[in-house]
Amino acid sequence: MVLRVANHQGLQRGQVVIASDISPQMLAIARKRTGALAALLDFRVLDAHSMPDIPSDSIDLYSISLGLKICERSNVLPEAMRVLRPGGRFVSLEASNIVWPWLQRAYLAYMSLCIPLIGWAATGGDASAYRYLLKGIQEFPSAETLATELSSMGFEDVSFERLSLGIVAIHIARKPLPRHS
Repeated sequence: MVLRVANHQGLQRGQVVIASDISPQMLAIARKRTGALAALLDFRVLDAHSMPDIPSDSIDLYSISLGLKICERSNVLPEAMRVLRPGGRFVSLEASNIVWPWLQRAYLAYMSLCIPLIGWAATGGDASAYRYLLKGIQEFPSAETLATELSSMGFEDVSFERLSLGIVAIHIARKPLPRHS
């Protein structure tokens, strides 16, 4: 998602794109995949639960992709709100729900069979991490519920769009501007 933002938006003088992950190995892969754009990005190992090195009200756009299902949202979302500037945007690509219950059940049954098998094959017999991902998919809230959660945390202009029949959804929200009396 960082590449799309950097390519689509174009960086203005003084703007910085921070590409982060809790895993240094994943950041190394990201750095390699960004090619020439790597020079424009600030790669940092960060834990979305707590980012004390990022000042409050300092980020224009906070984007997280497929991370909310494997973290404590009750910590990550307030931290995102803290670092965003007033009026800043929050964008999340995350697991969601297919709106037709019968298709959602079929999808989850399929994933229950495939993810552990793929994990077992990919790791040479240890599918535990892949079962953890499956649990995150199965237990993640619906797109509507996540939107309500974002609103209840104080985000405004919350919207979402389902993609791939609803297997994933993109949520967009805004940190409120200060209210002047």
